[in-house]
Amino acid sequence: MNNNKFLILISDKTTPKEFLFSKLAISFYAIILLFVFGEIILPGFISFSHVMSVLRLSVFLGIVALGQTFVVLSGNEGIDLSVGSILSIGVVLSAFFLNGQNINIPKALLFTPSVGLAFGLISGLAISYIEIPPIIMTLAMASVVEGTSLIITKGFPTGNAPPLLETIGNGKIFNIPYLIILWILLIIIASFILKKTKWGNLLYGVGSNSLTAELSGVRVKRFRVFVYGICGAIAALAGLFLLSYTGTPYLNLGATYTMPSIASLAIGGISLAGGNGNYIGAVTGCIILTTLNSILVALRTTEAVRQITLGLLLLILVIAYTGRRKRW
Repeated sequence: MNNNKFLILISDKTTPKEFLFSKLAISFYAIILLFVFGEIILPGFISFSHVMSVLRLSVFLGIVALGQTFVVLSGNEGIDLSVGSILSIGVVLSAFFLNGQNINIPKALLFTPSVGLAFGLISGLAISYIEIPPIIMTLAMASVVEGTSLIITKGFPTGNAPPLLETIGNGKIFNIPYLIILWILLIIIASFILKKTKWGNLLYGVGSNSLTAELSGVRVKRFRVFVYGICGAIAALAGLFLLSYTGTPYLNLGATYTMPSIASLAIGGISLAGGNGNYIGAVTGCIILTTLNSILVALRTTEAVRQITLGLLLLILVIAYTGRRKRW
């Protein structure tokens, strides 16, 4: 059977009334409510400058969540617990390749995502062909990546971001951070890929029903291998952009991004079973989590309290999702 016959048309025919009560709309309502609550407890929370600050901090999680979105949409209980570690090594390698020189930016843009791609492909191969559960394989890969990072740096990362990259990470145009503009472009590109391309349709199809995809001529295992590879490359690229913001590399900078990247998908209405959802939903989830964290910081809570809050939120979402599946 020809692959073209397998393409799934993603319908955008949603009435205004349906949209008002959709998961995506509810996520937008949650963002508004969080900002209003933040303004009540901390006047100035919804000032333009602070909103831009929150959105800029959402960018790094948003980039990581894009790769996670691809993996989860591909089905097979797909999840990648190595994204935080790959982001961390992306920061370290970017600093090493760049060494504070603008002329090295093309080299970093080439080699840093390539390393992430390699780690992702290894995970994908083991998951698809050796049939190691994704959660176990990617958790093991996270340890491998962290160990590799320690070997490379010997515990002391070297290098730093060049002036041009720091300008991108901290600069603004019309008071809008460059990183937000880049994220908007990424959102547009990712949404186009998911909705309007053959690859995007195949991703939804494989995640919805891998058996039907296989019978239709799609090489499902190979397809999923490359999805994990893409996720790894995106996570490493997120490390490069995070370096543009911090300027200096630190070990384990990505440690706090793994669980939020999963939680953002659940908040944004992406099915953890695969085949249903979109990146815009993940984006709203990222903004919600970042705003919530900003409020907790404003309340002067400890890091422990913030981690507990995130864990409980993720647990509630998973329980709600599981209950909904049982009703179906």
